[in-house]
Amino acid sequence: MNVYETENPTPMVGISNPLFTEYGVAVFVKRDDLNHPIIQGNKWHKLKGNLKHAQQTNKDCLITFGGAYSNHIAATAAAAKQAGLPSIGYIRGDELATHPEKWSHTLINAANNGMQLRFISRQAYRQKESETFLKNLTTEFPNAYILPEGGSNVLAVEGFASLINDIEQQCPDWTHLYTAVGTGGTLAGLIKHAKYRPNRTIQGVAVLKQADYLLPHISEWSKTETQTVNWSLLTDYHDGGYGQLSSELKAFKTTFETQYQIPLDPVYTTKMMYAFYQELKQGHLPKGSKVVLLHTGGLQGNEPKNQG
Repeated sequence: MNVYETENPTPMVGISNPLFTEYGVAVFVKRDDLNHPIIQGNKWHKLKGNLKHAQQTNKDCLITFGGAYSNHIAATAAAAKQAGLPSIGYIRGDELATHPEKWSHTLINAANNGMQLRFISRQAYRQKESETFLKNLTTEFPNAYILPEGGSNVLAVEGFASLINDIEQQCPDWTHLYTAVGTGGTLAGLIKHAKYRPNRTIQGVAVLKQADYLLPHISEWSKTETQTVNWSLLTDYHDGGYGQLSSELKAFKTTFETQYQIPLDPVYTTKMMYAFYQELKQGHLPKGSKVVLLHTGGLQGNEPKNQG
């Protein structure tokens, strides 16, 4: 599959639970983790338009940013290889530069897919969107295509049109759609392309602390000439911060996977699923709701943190 070919629809799977019966809701999981074996879930939608644009504008390499366990880094390395573009990843944490034995499976896989890894200090990493940093980057790589951390930009948002179209066809009367949120591009894409109905709400579940700073980005990316669906960003389910998973949520993950035979990842989808259960128990979903839980992939996060 080319990185920007039209994809086949992924399954929409109904799941049952006495809790759902008690609260009178129907629940479905959109298995978008099955859309691509490596460039998985929301990353596939974010990257396809960017890769196509990079090729059409004759860029000679792809540059992006991420942490040691970033789904975006893993997906970008694989997508760039598939598209025939060299890739460079600026990785947060310069201490890893001289300790390859401490590399995560994410970094090992990215390197195996041809990504050149450049480790920078956390202080330097925080400056990655500054004018000075980007000017130095374009001086060194004048014909590079630069993707932001997480891959969220205008082209990424447009990549979700096909996904929301699938959801509309598979569950046309859905009322609530839940998705995990890292940088906000996925949520913005769903908001922008979903058909407006007054009883519809899209809930983004932030997986990092103090995520309110994402709201202006999401609002800007999701702007459209027509009315958009209601949406909100739930910021109380980060479970201690990005990449953190408490014993309670680890137990929830294991129970969910055992009950439904649907794997979750520890960074994104576990928190999203848990948030939905909590919102349901708190009475935030009216009886008769039809809920779609978007599985955004990220299953590479289940691999061991270190190899070798």
